[in-house]
Amino acid sequence: MKTIVKFLLLIIIIINTSCNFSKPQGDKSSKEQGDNVKSGKPFFDFDAVDYYSNDIDENIAMNLSNLQNNSELDKLKYDLIVGETTENINNNNFTDDLIKVGFKKTEIESKDFQSITQLFSESTERDGLYFTCIPIFRDILVFKKNKRIIGAAKICFGCNRNQIIGTKANTNNFGQGKDYEMLSLILNKYKNIN
Repeated sequence: MKTIVKFLLLIIIIINTSCNFSKPQGDKSSKEQGDNVKSGKPFFDFDAVDYYSNDIDENIAMNLSNLQNNSELDKLKYDLIVGETTENINNNNFTDDLIKVGFKKTEIESKDFQSITQLFSESTERDGLYFTCIPIFRDILVFKKNKRIIGAAKICFGCNRNQIIGTKANTNNFGQGKDYEMLSLILNKYKNIN
């Protein structure tokens, strides 16, 4: 009986070892390849991207909720910087309002479109890091096609949170892996252009 058990154990070890060595090199999971693997369709079909940034202080942003009843401008600031944007963004009022509350506009160069498309595409679920804080949307991308606004992405790099508007694609897995880090690297080139 001992020899049969030893023989079976030896066969299991040989099979297990041979399977480990026979894995093809190209058969790596998305985890092994890195966190930047996207598998789905892009969120937006765009030919221009405008980047709006605002350096609002965190304390001022947090106090906007207390000021929102004081004036229309304070309410607008709250809606755009801290709140959820639900209005129709397909008109110029959205971008005019961004400028009105202190955002600075910069056009993203076409050489960065491929990287942005890759980030703003459907993806399988990966590891993400989220913080429990109230998001302050200091960075907003406005996507355009034929000079018409088709979508927007409000980004909070402090909380790793976002609000993506104007797409029917599944945006739930945006921001996982290194999405925020990579997007930050792209946008930092445009922060001090104006």
